[in-house]
Amino acid sequence: MEGHEIVLTADRSFMSDYHLLPFLRGLRFASTSVLSPSLFFRFVSPPIPKTESGKALLAPYHTRRTEAALINSGFNENQVIVTAPENSVNFIGSKTKIVSVTARDPLSRIHHYSLLNPLCKESYGSLSFKKLVKKLHFFRLSKKYRFKIVVDGPGAWQLANPEDMRRFHLDHIIVGEFATNDIPHIVKSIINDAETPSILHTTYTDIDETPLVRGGVTEGLVEVARGCNRRCRFCTVPSLRCRELKAVTAEVETNVSCGQHNVTLRSDDILNYGATGVMVNPKAVLSLYQGVSKVNDVKRISQCYLNLASAVSEPSLVKEISDIIGAGSKNYPYTTALVGIETGSPALIEAHMNGKARPFQPSEWPDVVEQGFGICIDNHWVPLGMLILGFPGETERDIRKTMSLVEKLSPYKSVLIPFVFDAKGVLKTEKSFNAKDLKSSHLDMIHAILDHNLRWVSRLVKEQISSMSQWRWLFSMISPLIDLGIRKAHEKLLDEIVACAR
Repeated sequence: MEGHEIVLTADRSFMSDYHLLPFLRGLRFASTSVLSPSLFFRFVSPPIPKTESGKALLAPYHTRRTEAALINSGFNENQVIVTAPENSVNFIGSKTKIVSVTARDPLSRIHHYSLLNPLCKESYGSLSFKKLVKKLHFFRLSKKYRFKIVVDGPGAWQLANPEDMRRFHLDHIIVGEFATNDIPHIVKSIINDAETPSILHTTYTDIDETPLVRGGVTEGLVEVARGCNRRCRFCTVPSLRCRELKAVTAEVETNVSCGQHNVTLRSDDILNYGATGVMVNPKAVLSLYQGVSKVNDVKRISQCYLNLASAVSEPSLVKEISDIIGAGSKNYPYTTALVGIETGSPALIEAHMNGKARPFQPSEWPDVVEQGFGICIDNHWVPLGMLILGFPGETERDIRKTMSLVEKLSPYKSVLIPFVFDAKGVLKTEKSFNAKDLKSSHLDMIHAILDHNLRWVSRLVKEQISSMSQWRWLFSMISPLIDLGIRKAHEKLLDEIVACAR
């Protein structure tokens, strides 16, 4: 078998739509002890659709951009193929020079997700990555092929050391996201047997130079903007840059042509699209949604992130978006957005993220959060509220303020996601917070957060399943199992967090 010269794939945890529920996607960072891996990959993280031969119909955004960069640079479509991980060896042969694996969390080392894996056990992402590279290595040995195993993607940095490269039999690690300008040069160097460093650090490709994808993307991700102008001191994203609408709709059209009829608009604050500074530009935002909605055969439009201050400053805008995308209908009961609550303490907001509340004052932040949740719920948006524990200088008073806010959010249909402080950005010299540093007041808050989620997650999953025609007939039978699974997972996670903090 000759195979393809360049085979692109990703670990199994990165190759799923997660039923279009972002709060399920986050579970790939959790310990495999929370839920049996066989159940997780069957029911929580179903595989992506593929052709009979195993070619992936959908793939992670990073993988698709790598594919586009290579083809745009002169490689032809017979040389480059994107495949599902379970079928990857079917496309490898004597002519294969590179097998590139896109990884998200290969060694369970994403610090701010550590409350999902407090005892540092194997995560689903790590398990699926190790399984894939092990299969590739033994296939290479058994067939006596000489292809290089390359790891790239947002999690490649975890493997950027000689010891881990030897352990997993990896030949090259490409560190850096948004690096499509560098990828073709690196790949050509490896193929030509040039002296290529085993660990390569890439340079950033501007959003306007990013190639248009040529295939379907998991979750229908389409980048519409990159960066943020709010300047939180713990954040590392660049200043806001927005993509032209024609580039956005072109990628939407590509997704639809590949069978991906769901679109997720990727940005750090969807209401900041087309903005100057942090002030919302309603005309630009509505133009974006209207432009995407006009693409033929788009069934569902959602978004990644929303800043609550943006929503509160323009409350009618959320309603107008809901009207465009049809949120609240039988087939689209709700849309979601990740929202950065971070803390309920105005003092911490003023100290570390003064721009987050603009155009409001830090002292108004708890009210802004609650008003923002209210606006979302009124318009069929489910906020996925992210909280950060252990900010530098955090006091018991700050924790009580955040706990008070968590309690006020209890009536709102939402999911709350606790993170721990990761020393980055301007605060990189500070000490990162760890699960073992949790105080009893933190544990009380986590307990309240998990109780909140136990109340709402089951309902949200059921509403999503009931809107999917292929599952409706099975709904009455699986509903009790959903409740049981969610409750058991929450109990197991809480037990591990408490055990780590002792």
